[in-house]
Amino acid sequence: MTSDGTHPDAGSLHRLTALAPEPRRAERVRARCRTQLEQGGRGETSARQVAEFASRVLVPATVGVFCVFYVAVLVATTLRLL
Repeated sequence: MTSDGTHPDAGSLHRLTALAPEPRRAERVRARCRTQLEQGGRGETSARQVAEFASRVLVPATVGVFCVFYVAVLVATTLRLL
């Protein structure tokens, strides 16, 4: 940056050419997008994935937290009684 706030190479920007996508590649991308849009049932899959995540990760983690809390209270009560 210079003191006037412009980049030293700003003058060379006019020489850059705009990129255009390759026609074959652009058509492949469009075909993939159309296929995904036509399938449409992806929302149900994501809800199922959230439910699986909850049953696989969140439930055991919650049970683990309650177990740790229970053991901590048990130890605290035992130490208080001594």
